Amino acid sequence: MVYSQVVRDVDTRSMKNPQSQGPNPNDWYAFALLGQVGLTIVIPCLLGIGAGLFIDNRFHTAPIATLIGLLLGLAAGVYGVYRLVSSLH
Repeated sequence: MVYSQVVRDVDTRSMKNPQSQGPNPNDWYAFALLGQVGLTIVIPCLLGIGAGLFIDNRFHTAPIATLIGLLLGLAAGVYGVYRLVSSLH
């Protein structure tokens, strides 16, 4: 195969010290965004379940308040993800 001088220079520079290349900052941004989306959904769900369990134990209701708390937490989490994603552009 015939390589141009530019391709050979790039290949030799990248092969000389592979340890000098750190992770791409865009990769870290993607991981941070994924973690933020996950926590934006999980935390309101857990708070809703916790509040529902507290209400169920306090008023001796069946799992009605827990299910309502879970649904409200899920709705809040989805809304939070919507706001997070819409602020990216």
